[in-house]
Amino acid sequence: MTKERLIYMIRTAAVLLAAFLLSILLNYAGIARENILMLFIVGVLAVAYCTRGYWYGIAASLASMLIFNYLFTEPFQNFAISDPNDVVTIAFFLLSALISTNLTVRFQKQMEVARENEQLARALAREQEQIQFAMEKEQMRSGLLRSISHDLRTPLTGIAGASALILENGRQLDRESIISLAKDINDQSDWLIQLVENILNMTKIDTGNLVIEKSPEAVEDIISNAVAHIKGRRENREIKTAVSDDVFIVPMDGRMMVQVLGNLLDNAIKHTKEDGKITVSVCKEGGMVWFTVEDDGTGIDESVKDCLFEEFTTFRPRGQDTGKGIGLGLAICRAIVTAHGGTIRGENREEGGARFVFGLPGDIPQNGGQS
Repeated sequence: MTKERLIYMIRTAAVLLAAFLLSILLNYAGIARENILMLFIVGVLAVAYCTRGYWYGIAASLASMLIFNYLFTEPFQNFAISDPNDVVTIAFFLLSALISTNLTVRFQKQMEVARENEQLARALAREQEQIQFAMEKEQMRSGLLRSISHDLRTPLTGIAGASALILENGRQLDRESIISLAKDINDQSDWLIQLVENILNMTKIDTGNLVIEKSPEAVEDIISNAVAHIKGRRENREIKTAVSDDVFIVPMDGRMMVQVLGNLLDNAIKHTKEDGKITVSVCKEGGMVWFTVEDDGTGIDESVKDCLFEEFTTFRPRGQDTGKGIGLGLAICRAIVTAHGGTIRGENREEGGARFVFGLPGDIPQNGGQS
């Protein structure tokens, strides 16, 4: 005998015992035996509900019939039946009990089939989600490789062309032409360095290996280094800095913070026209040092507002080439600022253009400096 069968037998016996005791109490209370008969039908339904299979319900039906016949039909405490009406009553009781048991068992089986179908549907849905996730991941990987290939090929082509021109026609070129070609090579090299740094840092971020090494850094020096870092890509844009009379010394990873400002400045350059204006300002408020980079360009498009700081988010207005980029810059900015315990946000300016603001905690002002 299996454990499951033993449990079902114990449940059946418990329900029958409860029905037997309750029927005696109802009989002493003067309840009509027709109502007591309903009690046994309820007991049979309870057995069918608490067990699995027809046999427990059938056994409960037969046992209930015998108990009722023995206790509540004349002659009492005897299995003989003297009144033909009692025979009909017991027969209908037994038939009703068997039909009820059959319906209950069928309902249970249908419920089990429904649960199995639901579990199967959930499993299929999970499998479909995994397949879709794998396809999206593969598409993202392919798109990333295409973007990186494109962004690498463009500056490499410029470097190769300029260097080949110098090698082939160096003697015929004047000094100004050579300096111009060398400047192009230097600018394209700067772009390649920034792209590689972004990719490496994003890899560290995704694997949880981004390490922040804080040390006291002068805010003015960080801004100067960031502006110098993108000097080859600023073209005719005007970049202004606005720092208060205090020289802020802030605990930060200077190299990474230069990359944050460099990415924000590069983003501003991409979305402003020639002769556009870009401003970098710093202020202190509420124990935080707030950096602001704003421009008078095209602003933040509504289609990317909700995912502005997510990976691979890019926007290029129709008919306008906003330059190179695979959508990692702002995602890296958020990760680095967050790792410093700060916050970052982006918004459109009322007068046009975009504004990016990030704050870092723990400033230590020193008097005597000037921006």
